[in-house]
Amino acid sequence: MKRIVTFLLIMSGLVFSQAKAADTKVEGRIYGTWWMYMNDSTFVDGETAVDHQGWNQFSLDRSYMSLKSKLTDYTSVTITSDLRSVSGYNGYTMILKYGYANIKMPFMTPLSLSLGLQPTRFLDYNDSQIWGRRYLEKSVGDLTEIWGTSDLGATIDYAFGPAGTQGSVGLSIWNGTKYSDLTEKNKNKDFNFYAAYKPLINNPNFDRTILVGSVYMGTQNLVIDTSMDAGDYKRQIISVAGKVNYGSYIDLGGEYWANTLGQGSGNDDLKKTALSFHTAIYAKPFVGEKSPLRTLNLLFRYDMFDPNTDSDTLKDNQNLLILGLECAPIKGINASLNYRSYGFENSDKDAQNYIYLNTEFKF
Repeated sequence: MKRIVTFLLIMSGLVFSQAKAADTKVEGRIYGTWWMYMNDSTFVDGETAVDHQGWNQFSLDRSYMSLKSKLTDYTSVTITSDLRSVSGYNGYTMILKYGYANIKMPFMTPLSLSLGLQPTRFLDYNDSQIWGRRYLEKSVGDLTEIWGTSDLGATIDYAFGPAGTQGSVGLSIWNGTKYSDLTEKNKNKDFNFYAAYKPLINNPNFDRTILVGSVYMGTQNLVIDTSMDAGDYKRQIISVAGKVNYGSYIDLGGEYWANTLGQGSGNDDLKKTALSFHTAIYAKPFVGEKSPLRTLNLLFRYDMFDPNTDSDTLKDNQNLLILGLECAPIKGINASLNYRSYGFENSDKDAQNYIYLNTEFKF
């Protein structure tokens, strides 16, 4: 708690001290969740038997606070904290998710350079403009830990359209870590080329349609001694995602991930794949302007994850189904009541079924 209070005081002090010197604002998001386990199952621990059906729990999945300051017409900084639960600590702790500077090139303003702990651009596009419901669940590449949402590095980005509204293309150089574990274990750097484009932004029926692609090439974050070759421990990620909308009626989206991890000299590479489809159907065009159902949406998502594509004997494939309703009763608040089922290729494992209530509060 002392850490949280201290951080808030520092953030507030920065805001007030910089108010006259720079264009500064504070933003925040809180993800609150309630879930109930639906399977008919009993957990036995020694002589104690516990009925898990109906087991339910409230949780705070995430709480983000961001300080964004425009220092000059060409330079801005962003600092984002992440309040979260971590293993080994029975409560919530605060860690830094983003801390970076962005510099627009005066001679070519669509071109910019970002330095520091910053978003991985493919996942940033996916979470904000394709899946777009991070409060409900992570996108499949993040959920299966193929790639994280933040890393230390540098990014050169060229934006399309006014303020980058039509997309961008760029190159990032990364340490190859993640914001929850920034320890770099070897000297190698990773490279990531990405591109995003909205081809129909001027067509009101398809203005949110977007395509994003990314190629990541590097080395796993492992200790590599003098007897080892970094090339034998490669880390490659190819990912594509996209969304098609038709007016305010429906969105159809999806993402595909292919991850290759070197297993050392003489060993076959480990290959993983993840695939996700999702759709949203909006009630707004079908009801009157004063209808309480105006912000109601029907959501569907289905994920498939194969942690080892070269093995058919392990029976380790997994899937996730999410089906539910979403609403935005007032500005800054989103909520979803949904059913989700975690399924397994292994027939000895039963699907795990839940009811979730996810909420997002933004300010």
